[in-house]
Amino acid sequence: MLPSFKLHMHHAILDRLAKVGKYDGTHPSLTCGTSSGKVFLHNPHDKNEDDAAQAVRFLNINRDVSALCVGKFRDQDAGDTLIVGTHANILGYNVEKNSDAFYKDVPDGVNTMLFGTLPNIPSRMVMVGGNCSIQGFDREGNETFWTVTGDNVTALALCDVSGRGNEELVVGSDDYEIRAFQAEDVVCECSETGRIVDLTSIQRHLFGYALDNGTVGVYKNSHRVWRVKSKNIPTSITAFDINGDGELEIVIGWNNGKVEARSIANGAAVYRDHFASPIAAVLTSDYRLRGNAEVRGYLFEGNAPDGTSKDGGGAATSLLADEISAEEKEVQALIKAKAGLVGQLKAYENAGLKTTKGTNVRVATTTKYDHLIKLDLYGFNRVCVSTLVKRYLLTSIAITASTTISHENVELTVSTENESVIKMIVIFDYDAGIFDGESLVIRPATPAPKATVQLPTLKKNVAATLHFRVGNRGNGNVFHVFEETFALPKFADFFPLKAAPPVRPSGCVKFKRPIRMQQVQPWVKASFLQTDVLRVSETDVDDYNSIRLKLTGDMADDSNQLKHLVIRAEDARILHDMASMRSYYAELFTLNNQLLGEYTKRATNHQALLDALKDVNGMIQLAARLRHGQPKSAVILACRKAIKANNIHALFYIVKTGREESR
Repeated sequence: MLPSFKLHMHHAILDRLAKVGKYDGTHPSLTCGTSSGKVFLHNPHDKNEDDAAQAVRFLNINRDVSALCVGKFRDQDAGDTLIVGTHANILGYNVEKNSDAFYKDVPDGVNTMLFGTLPNIPSRMVMVGGNCSIQGFDREGNETFWTVTGDNVTALALCDVSGRGNEELVVGSDDYEIRAFQAEDVVCECSETGRIVDLTSIQRHLFGYALDNGTVGVYKNSHRVWRVKSKNIPTSITAFDINGDGELEIVIGWNNGKVEARSIANGAAVYRDHFASPIAAVLTSDYRLRGNAEVRGYLFEGNAPDGTSKDGGGAATSLLADEISAEEKEVQALIKAKAGLVGQLKAYENAGLKTTKGTNVRVATTTKYDHLIKLDLYGFNRVCVSTLVKRYLLTSIAITASTTISHENVELTVSTENESVIKMIVIFDYDAGIFDGESLVIRPATPAPKATVQLPTLKKNVAATLHFRVGNRGNGNVFHVFEETFALPKFADFFPLKAAPPVRPSGCVKFKRPIRMQQVQPWVKASFLQTDVLRVSETDVDDYNSIRLKLTGDMADDSNQLKHLVIRAEDARILHDMASMRSYYAELFTLNNQLLGEYTKRATNHQALLDALKDVNGMIQLAARLRHGQPKSAVILACRKAIKANNIHALFYIVKTGREESR
C-alpha cells in the first residue's frame, strides 16, 4: 500500500469525528467535526466547484460536536442522512435539501452514535451512547430503543458475538467493560484494563477494540484472540484488506501520527507508516469512485492522506521493513536474548535433577498449602537456594450497604524463607484492570525478608491473576528477580460476618431455592454482587431540570436584549452620538458579563443533572441484574416509561417489586 494523494482541509478534525456519506445517493462526501462547533463537508465530485477549497462547506452547529453518524433510515431513501450529536441533543440533517430532518433533546448526553438494526426492532435507527444509557431513534426522531449499561458509553459496534446468527450491539464504556446486548439482555461481558476508545466489527464473530492505555486487540466471541500494547494511544481502528491477500487486517491510527495494519489471526504487523500529526480517524471508502475501496487516515491538523491496496503485499512488506524503529529492533533483540537465557536455565534445571548428594546444589520442591509457593531455584550466581515466597491474603472488609469502605483494603505479604532481603516488588495485572496503568510498584523503606503490599481499593469485583516480580539481594553487584503468579479471588473485598450487624439492612434479595443449600453456597460465592443503596431522591432530577429550563429562558431574554443593544449602539455610532454609544456599550458590557455568569450556572446545573441521571440509570441497571430473562427486560422498559412520565414514585415501585404499579 502506497499513499496516492493528499488533501489539506486547513481545519482541525476531532478524534473519530470523520465520516464518509453519499448524501445524493451516488457521490461520497467527507464529513468532519471541528473544534469550533462546526461540521465541514468536502465533496470533490461537485461539478460546480473548481478546487478542493471551494468544495468545502460548513454547518454551524454553535455547540461542541461530540459525535457524527451517516446512513439511511430506509432503503428507498435517496441519500444518506447526517446525524450530528452534541452533549445534550442530536440533529438529523438532510444535506441535499439543506433542511433539518429532526431535532431531539438527549438529557443523557451523546458520546458516540451508530446506524443499524437490532433483531427485535427491524426498522433502521441511529443508536446513541450516552451517560450510562443507549437510545435508538427512528427517522422522525422518535425513541424506539432504550437500555442501560454500567458507565458512560464510549464506543458502539454491531457483531454476531454469540454466534446465534443475529447481530448484537457491542458496547464499550468508561468502566473498562465491553458488553454485547441482545435487546436489553447482556449476552456476554468482557473486562479490559482501560477505557474503551473504539470498536470495529471485522467479520462473523470477530471484532476489534482499542483502549486508552495503548492496547489494541481482537475478540472472537467473548474470547480474546490477541492484543498488543504501545506507549502511544490509539485514536481509531477499522477493518480493511490492506495488502490484497483476501484477508482483512485491522488498521490502527495512533496519536503520534502512526498508521499500522495488523493481522487478524495473530496481531503481526503487516504495514506501518508515519505522518506529522496525530491521526484523528481511519476510514475505508471508494472516495475517488475508482471501483475499489481505499483506506484513508485523517490527521488532527486537517490533512487527509489517502492510500490504496492495489499494489499488493510486496510494497507493504518493504515499507514495513524500512519503518521499524531502532527501539523496536532493540526490543526484538532483547526478546531473543531472553529466549536464550530461558534455554540455559532449563539446561541448569536438567543438570540439577541429575546432581548427586556430593554437590552443593539442592533441588527445591514445591509445597502447596495456604497460598505458600516455593520457587525452584538451583543456586547459581550465589543465590540462596530454596527461597520461599509466601503470600497470604488478609481481608478486613465487611459487607455493608455502601460501595466504598474507608481505611480498609486487601493486603498481600511477600516474604522469603531465608535472610534474603526484598528490595522491590512489581505487580502486573494484564486482564482485570484493578490497577491504574496495569502495574503496582512497591519499594520497602527498609529492605527486609518480608514486605507488605496494600492493594488500592478495588474498583470492581473481578477475579485477577497478579504477576509478581520480586527483586531480592543476590550479592554486592547483582539483584535477582523472581517471577510468580497469584490468583486474587473475585470478591476479595468481602468476608463473612462473625456477628450480626447492629442495624438490620433495609434491602435484601429473595429467591426460591429449587436445589439443596450445599449447591447454593458455591454459587453465592462465585456470583453474588453487591448492590448500591438507592440514594436518588424524589426531587433531584426534577429540581435540576426545572432550574435548567429557568436558566435557558433567562438567557434567551438576555440574548434578545443583547441584540437590541448592539443595534442601538451601531445606530448611535452612525449618527455620531458618542454619549449614547458609550452608554449602550456600557450596558452591553454589563449584560455580557451577566450572560457569562448565567452560562457558568447553566453548565454547573447541566453537570449536576447528568450526575443525577447517571445515578438513576445505574440504579435501573442494578435492579435489572436482579432479574433474568423476560422480567429483566420488563423492568428496564417499565423504568424507562416511568422516567419519561416523570413518575418517581412509580420508578421506586418498579425497582422494589419488578412490575408496574396497578391502577
